[in-house]
Amino acid sequence: MGRKSRKKAQKRLKRKIITTLIGIIIALIALAIAYFMGGSDEEKPPENYDIPEGSIEYHFIDIGQGDATLIMVDEKAILIDTGDRGSDDRKKLTDYLDKMNITELEYFIATHPDADHIGSAAYVVENYDIKNVILSPKEHTTQTYTSFIEAIEAKEQINVIVADQDEIGKKYNVGELEMTILGPLDTEDYSSKDMNNPSVVIMARWGNTKVLLTGDAEKEAELKLVEKYGASLDCDVLKVGHHGSDSSTHSADPENGIANGFLHYVKPEIAIISCGTGNKYEHPHQVTLDELAKYNVEVHRTDHEGSIVLVSDGTNITLKEAK
Repeated sequence: MGRKSRKKAQKRLKRKIITTLIGIIIALIALAIAYFMGGSDEEKPPENYDIPEGSIEYHFIDIGQGDATLIMVDEKAILIDTGDRGSDDRKKLTDYLDKMNITELEYFIATHPDADHIGSAAYVVENYDIKNVILSPKEHTTQTYTSFIEAIEAKEQINVIVADQDEIGKKYNVGELEMTILGPLDTEDYSSKDMNNPSVVIMARWGNTKVLLTGDAEKEAELKLVEKYGASLDCDVLKVGHHGSDSSTHSADPENGIANGFLHYVKPEIAIISCGTGNKYEHPHQVTLDELAKYNVEVHRTDHEGSIVLVSDGTNITLKEAK
């Protein structure tokens, strides 16, 4: 081979090597983007966190046709919603908190302004020592909501966190418990009368176990969560949205471009449905129960079992009691 031929061969080899390296770099960048964006339908490798000492308890309180969830960690309490405003509902809540010796809340999370979630919120703010309140950015004109906000404003020591777009992705800790605000997303897309889709959505993580708490988020909000987080929504326990209504826990709808339903991404082992016995809405709806059965999810309902308590040791979540 002549000198000129060798030079040409070397140039071709260099170009081939450079082209190969560029291809590898582009592929690596694409994989990194797909991984960190979280919207991929692909399975993610399991996350491994340090396992905390002790355990955490999630109490899904039988509050009738409403929601109230108490999280107990290191003898500290987080309350999510309060149930409705009726005296019977309030008594159910306060009796339960008294039984757990609760006088102080590290966090009180009001997922959205509907009365069956914040009916006793003003009472809770007035009668318990609260360090932090997390609110939906959605406001309302009802007396129930107005009284709640006035009660917060009367206690200047409470740190108020509005779960607007600046808060999305932020993490708040109580000991080793990590609570990440996942939603609401793009609240301006919803009508002024839509109170459910702007619900605060929280992923609570203790060690390697996760509980997804969705308030009354419906199909529209679920689709936004799926688009943003994808397989990162994977959890051990799902507090089913909107009391098991067919407006939530959406299924696949290929005709409208929805290839997979909410549970395809969430993949819970356990689902909790909070609803009242014989409620007028007929919650939970059969289509939701069928969707949960399709994914072999173990379902627990407050209308059948009373208050439901789950305990996590950081590796597994198990049913502690149902009464």
